[in-house]
Amino acid sequence: MSQGTGETPWKVPGKWSVCPYVFEPEVRADWKIPPKVIVHDVTLRDGEQTPGVVFRKEEKLKIAHALEEMGIHRIEGGMIATSQEDFDAIAAMAKEIRSSEVACFARARRDDMEAAVKSGVKRAVMEITAQDPIIKNIWGSRGKAAEEIIKWVKFGRENGLKVTYFLMESSRASIDLLRDIIIPVAEEGKPDQIALVDTRGSAYPPAFAWLVTQVKKWVKVPIEIHCHNNWGFATATTLAGVTAGAEVVHTCVNGMGGNAPLDEIIMGLEAFLGVRTGIQTENFRELSAMVKDFSRADWYKPFVGSLTSQVEVGIATRQMWDRRTEHGYGRAEPLNYEVVGGKAIEVVLGKKSGRYSILLKAYELGLPLPSEEQASAMLNQIKKISEDNKRLVSEEEFKRIYSQVMGGKG
Repeated sequence: MSQGTGETPWKVPGKWSVCPYVFEPEVRADWKIPPKVIVHDVTLRDGEQTPGVVFRKEEKLKIAHALEEMGIHRIEGGMIATSQEDFDAIAAMAKEIRSSEVACFARARRDDMEAAVKSGVKRAVMEITAQDPIIKNIWGSRGKAAEEIIKWVKFGRENGLKVTYFLMESSRASIDLLRDIIIPVAEEGKPDQIALVDTRGSAYPPAFAWLVTQVKKWVKVPIEIHCHNNWGFATATTLAGVTAGAEVVHTCVNGMGGNAPLDEIIMGLEAFLGVRTGIQTENFRELSAMVKDFSRADWYKPFVGSLTSQVEVGIATRQMWDRRTEHGYGRAEPLNYEVVGGKAIEVVLGKKSGRYSILLKAYELGLPLPSEEQASAMLNQIKKISEDNKRLVSEEEFKRIYSQVMGGKG
């Protein structure tokens, strides 16, 4: 206790007063909280993946500057392959943002990694999906996948990028799969960080902390954690990961897209774990209001929220396509939302859609599947409508575009 101030680890006058038992030595005995925790904000990428949300370039830049002003350590500016406007926004951030590190999200492939280098960002968050059906369909085997990932990690680092190796669906991957695609990549590719990802929010906090502990036994690479809120555990799971030694946390303003909310994570780190982030928490409400205004998004709520069963982003629809023989046409969510009175998973179309979004929507509607060229032509029109109008494309609009491209079929 500080002399004369009444301050204790759990009670800071003028700031907060939390449960003192959190600071009992027995409670914290096995915690391995790192001396510094980096905050990596994903509002401009994963937040924008909220169905129907479209941030224009100038809006992304305003949000990025606000994040920088409040002291966020890293800003993920977007997915490098989404659109030319997104590339331009990411490149502008890389030039304008000085005190925060700007990153982009990229796939483990040449066009994405070359674009990441060209954009001028300091970091590429390079993703793969850690699920055997996806790995088999893309690369054929775990070994081939590891070889490709190593190649693109090395490419990024050799071209001046820091590389975060981002393993989607880590929390539902088998432990032997994770070993096979983490250890060789860490040893040969030497990524700067490895991100463990609870993509569908299906991890229970102690279980995710256990996973962080296991991976830290395998490799000497800093660990990032990226958690979702499908079951309402995103904040708790993220903080549990930090108690297991994770050095980087991923956050999102307003918890958009079901991501771990920025305000909850920072306040949890500060008040319960005793981590001093250096972030200006006084700016939270102003930032929240700005993002709410630009996004026009509903607040995310597990189970009963209107957005929980919608999927827009192309990477997710690729996963659904590869699993389309399971549970309908490829349910990747941890829950059938009909169990809680909601709708079954629904593919919606917009700026962040990909070619597999088109295939799944045609499949869903019982229409003949378009060729790759036809799907790309449809996708270009869908992205333009979505970007111009800051909204999703309706089913009727899709049917009209489909009929036009397919020459009247369907």
